[in-house]
Amino acid sequence: MRELFAIDTKDYNPDGLVHRRPSARAIIERDGKVLVMHSRKYDYFKFPGGGIEQGETPEQALVREVREESGCCVRPETIEEFGSVLRRNRDAHDPEAIFEQWNYYYFCDITDERVPIVQEDYEIEERFEALWADSLTELVVRNRRALRSGGDATLIEREMRIFDMADNALRRRRFEREEAEAIRALGEIMQEKTPSGDAGRGEITQEKTPSAVDYAGMLDYVKSVLEPVQTEGEGGIGTHKREFGYSRFEHTKRVLGWAKRLYERTEDKTGLRYEDLMIATIFHDVGRSESAKTGLMSHAAAGVPITREYLLGHGFPADRTEYICGLVGAHSDKWLKSDPAIDRNLLMLMEADDLDDMGALGIVMDCMVVRARNDRATYYDCYNHLCRYTRRIQRSSPMVTPEGRAFWDEETALVERFLELLRRDLTV
Repeated sequence: MRELFAIDTKDYNPDGLVHRRPSARAIIERDGKVLVMHSRKYDYFKFPGGGIEQGETPEQALVREVREESGCCVRPETIEEFGSVLRRNRDAHDPEAIFEQWNYYYFCDITDERVPIVQEDYEIEERFEALWADSLTELVVRNRRALRSGGDATLIEREMRIFDMADNALRRRRFEREEAEAIRALGEIMQEKTPSGDAGRGEITQEKTPSAVDYAGMLDYVKSVLEPVQTEGEGGIGTHKREFGYSRFEHTKRVLGWAKRLYERTEDKTGLRYEDLMIATIFHDVGRSESAKTGLMSHAAAGVPITREYLLGHGFPADRTEYICGLVGAHSDKWLKSDPAIDRNLLMLMEADDLDDMGALGIVMDCMVVRARNDRATYYDCYNHLCRYTRRIQRSSPMVTPEGRAFWDEETALVERFLELLRRDLTV
């Protein structure tokens, strides 16, 4: 188990006898609340858990301690390591000895069953109670105040630091759960939107039926590949986006939404291939990580072998795979838009890519850029940036198709109206 941190008070005789008492502690979240133990005597909080008895594994001790302290029943199959904390200080019961404790923290879930609480003497003396906390950050503040209360200062400090770390970890876990659900739902929506047959497929074979395309699986795969550049770093997508952490996978999902909207608004679907367009859109930025790592080729070119390997490995025929790879490899060549013979799927992918970060999203993005550059930025700073940058970008429409122009006009009209209202409010 990874070590999170260590607390060593160094208030002991280094040659003293070491008394070891390892413990297991639980981080349990349910319905947005976290289970904690509250000492009413000293008004501090800690995660439920306690000492590991002889012959017990940490996981067994975790189940027993949570049951005794809170009356909650841990589901053993959900136990997952978080990290360990080493505590060393003078033994309160033997001043000549050292108290050493490894604290093992685990994430876990509980059942709906509740059992009678069995407290130890010190828990009764401190009047411990189990509570469901709304905010771990608030408990950090409460524990900091409790350091002056006369309780176990080392324990209170340990839990104060763990609360902060666990809060960040729980936020991340919630985001990952929500994103997994969003990917699953998006995959289902794309299946529902899939037409019964793609027009203009020509000689390209389709061995998969529309319902067999695993869009959610593709999104999960692309997300895993893009992890190193989820938030763009050096060599990424432009200074202004790097300044506040621009998620490349979130961009991919938004472009996918634009591609779907463009496809659905287009009446004449001759030559359009819904499945191939959606797949190419999912993979269009998959080369970002490889490109950032090697610096040897563009992200579009780097994405081609990654896309090819995935599709061939999942049973797509070679000719169809190469067609999709061609869309991925050419999607950044925006100069091709002026070619009257451009493939309609490539053009739609390009326009979907261009439509992202426009309109309301562009307003928010540019305000975040202003704030990232100056933490004392004013409303006037944001307004001036939007006028100089956002408005200038939107007035040079890169759209070719009527559908793309219509969406572009909707987005730019929103920006113009926002600037008009902002200017009015600033000059009142």
